[in-house]
Amino acid sequence: MLHCYCCLLLTLCIPLAAQAQGRATLVGDWRLVSVLQPVTSGATIPFWGTKPLGMFRYSAHGVMSAQLYDERRTSLGVSDWQFISPTAARTAFVGLASYYGRFTVDTVAHTESHHVEGAMAPTAMGQILVWERVPE
Repeated sequence: MLHCYCCLLLTLCIPLAAQAQGRATLVGDWRLVSVLQPVTSGATIPFWGTKPLGMFRYSAHGVMSAQLYDERRTSLGVSDWQFISPTAARTAFVGLASYYGRFTVDTVAHTESHHVEGAMAPTAMGQILVWERVPE
């Protein structure tokens, strides 16, 4: 299992298919299991409910992508997403994170870095998200 810390969030992932060899430890598809937010007491609380949805994909060439969703998002209320209300659009947007880029792994510090090249949130582009890897 892989625990990832980023932006005050804890993400727990389960490997769907990964081959372990050097940097390739992450290669494959990983399913999001939980997103926890630390609180001042030192405890954590679910950020996106108890069953968030999401996938991380890592390639052998150092490219990754992430699609993460809040399980509590409601229906858009229309069959064609182009005609959703501003309120529905905001709810859908706030309940997801989607980005891609290159990744690097620091085996000494037990971290991985996502170098964001493209994202649904323009402000995320160009950022480096550092995730702490904690052994199971």
